[in-house]
Amino acid sequence: MNANMIFVSLLFFSNQLFSQVSECRVTECVEHNALPLVTVKEQTNFPENVPMYSEKDYVITFCQQYAPSYVSLIQTSYSSPNNWTVYVGGVLKANDFNAQKKEDLIDEFESIIHESTHHKNASNGFLIDPSIYLVLTDQENQIADKFFKSDLIEKVVSVEAKEQLFRYKTYVSKQSNVGANVNGIVGLMDEYSAYQNGCTAALIAYDNALKNKDTALAVTFFKEALQTHYAYYEFNIFIGAYVKYARLYNPEVYQQILKLTTLRRAYSLNTQRFLNSLQAIQTAQTRLKRNYRDVKFLIDYYNTKNVTFAKEYMKNFESDLQALKSTP
Repeated sequence: MNANMIFVSLLFFSNQLFSQVSECRVTECVEHNALPLVTVKEQTNFPENVPMYSEKDYVITFCQQYAPSYVSLIQTSYSSPNNWTVYVGGVLKANDFNAQKKEDLIDEFESIIHESTHHKNASNGFLIDPSIYLVLTDQENQIADKFFKSDLIEKVVSVEAKEQLFRYKTYVSKQSNVGANVNGIVGLMDEYSAYQNGCTAALIAYDNALKNKDTALAVTFFKEALQTHYAYYEFNIFIGAYVKYARLYNPEVYQQILKLTTLRRAYSLNTQRFLNSLQAIQTAQTRLKRNYRDVKFLIDYYNTKNVTFAKEYMKNFESDLQALKSTP
């Protein structure tokens, strides 16, 4: 059974660039009766019924154990799942996240990093990793504020691609009201940053669980990363199509994009980090050994349904992506 899960954290910001945006994380969950059940072992025992411990404290403690480099992001920019609007298969889901439950922390971990990245990026910048945050200058903000919406890329994207790309409708279609559409290439870069950091954090947690010899939990974190890793190809298509449209139909905006040094550096660095995550996924068999069978079905499924087409279609925008990546 396939279910489309749309996570929307309603982050309304006073800054003009972000004033109209509600951010999303979209994943495709795949259940299959051939997959073995994954049991989750108990992790750090948190004190029970101690009011001095907030939800954020529990999340920080969990993050410290599995992705310690992301603790600083949680400390400064935490986005609670209880503040999100969540749809599962188009049906509104109740907010019942309980940070004292290990299962909830595990299930929502990547989403928490993704949405907290959006919260961080609301300060006019782009998170690369918890140690690198690039801030747009006032002049860059003024330039970017005049850019066109992302849905104009439909002119340079094929009908087939609009149907095949899992996240196209949510982020860049005419019906989309999220920041990736409303705020043009700046909104796309914000989303690219969020997907990259979420996927990276999940793989860090996977790595640490393996080091702790908790293979079942490692597999669970790995599956979280699998759900979003192909956003790399999709958002490179969206970003490349945006640059291509500007080059062909709005040369003034194209030249302005090339002047956005911060955005171009953010694209280059986030791409490097994302490619590192893809490499970790592609070499997982070496680390998981016989446990690789627990994830092979999902890898094959996403490759067939999402990766193969998007990876090939991305080639149509390579020259424009290279122009964006090149340093001024």
